[in-house]
Amino acid sequence: MIYDTIKFLNLEDFVDIIESIDLIKDGNVLSCNLTLKKRNEPCPACNSNTSTVHGYYVKKITHSISNSSPCFIIYKARRYKCKFCSKVFYENNPFSTGNDQTSTYTILAVLDALRSHTATFTSVAAQFNLTKRQVMLIFDSYVEVSRKPFPEVISIDEFYTSKLSRHKYACTILDFKSKQIVEIYSSRRMDFLANRFTSIPESERNNVKYVVIDMWDTYKDLAKRYFKKAIVAVDSFHVIKYLNEAIIRIRIKVMNKFNNRTNKLVSNDMYYYMLKKFHYFFVKNFEDIYSGDIRIHKIHAKWRKGEILRYLLSIDEDLKYAYHLKEKYREFNLTADYDTCEEEFNKLIYEFNNSHLEELRSFGRLLNNWKVEIINSFIRIDGRRLSNSAIEGVNSRIKTIIKNANGYNNFNRLRNRIIFSINKNVPIKGTPNKK
Repeated sequence: MIYDTIKFLNLEDFVDIIESIDLIKDGNVLSCNLTLKKRNEPCPACNSNTSTVHGYYVKKITHSISNSSPCFIIYKARRYKCKFCSKVFYENNPFSTGNDQTSTYTILAVLDALRSHTATFTSVAAQFNLTKRQVMLIFDSYVEVSRKPFPEVISIDEFYTSKLSRHKYACTILDFKSKQIVEIYSSRRMDFLANRFTSIPESERNNVKYVVIDMWDTYKDLAKRYFKKAIVAVDSFHVIKYLNEAIIRIRIKVMNKFNNRTNKLVSNDMYYYMLKKFHYFFVKNFEDIYSGDIRIHKIHAKWRKGEILRYLLSIDEDLKYAYHLKEKYREFNLTADYDTCEEEFNKLIYEFNNSHLEELRSFGRLLNNWKVEIINSFIRIDGRRLSNSAIEGVNSRIKTIIKNANGYNNFNRLRNRIIFSINKNVPIKGTPNKK
């Protein structure tokens, strides 16, 4: 019977040292009255063993095993008196560490629950019958993440923290190979990051061989100044993003020529209707568009995606020309090889720069300004092309952490929470031992 109670309370590790245990239910509160077996204890002053009991002290320890009832260990702790030096001391408390009023089991369970990026301090508090403040204190007490050394390949990107924060955007440094966060800085500003990078030994920064960034001049300048031995590559996703934005502007300009300004799309001009309704045909990969029958309400018909695309491109020659040039660059982006791509890339720059459409010429200037970094993006490391896809995935989870918590006022707590959740292997500071 006593073992069943011990098992119910998740105290199996202590079955050999528990002398008595009683459960008492008072309303919604579950109390576990517990005494340990008497044993010889070494004196902390003179190290002599003693079994002389000087008295007892009752300790109340939060021990959350259920989200339906608060649970406490009412621990009757012996106070021993050394017969040699008269030192009075408590017996070893196996349920909590130091002066903690929360059991080690509960602390470890809370920290394990916080490994999930979808969990919040509030949800974990409800799960373990604690207050939000108690969960935050546990987290702050046992999680303090150290910066990882800079690896050979790093990705740099930013994420939005809050409009109320001192710095609205924080900066993430990710290990490209392991997909582990190296560090999170509270600001992406050049002066702030320059100060942080300067504090890192140059020998460590020189170990970085590749830096992957988005198309922001600040990151490029910082990478070249502080990672002097590294090759800088720009994420191809951002290049395609700028190209798609150019195509969108061209489509809208053409579409507005046929705008009858009616409230209902279906009542508008057919050209306007089609360019508005099927806008995604100009930016989405054709192979990813639905291949079945697509309903066109205006004419009460169903067309396949090939028919729709042909119709869209027949509306305007400039739009058709822009779409095909965009597709030419997209194919290059998907198939080019680092060792042989420069000649083809130069031809594409020439075509964009000499286009009769300003939107495409603007994109051509962007290609020329970022030529070296775009070509470098075709380098492959362990079979993977240099990109920021991994860090974009990390930033998506970071956004979930911030959104679910309705923001964070304490950036250090946010930093620790993010890295603790995403890296998974973050050690717990002063890990409480389960005996």
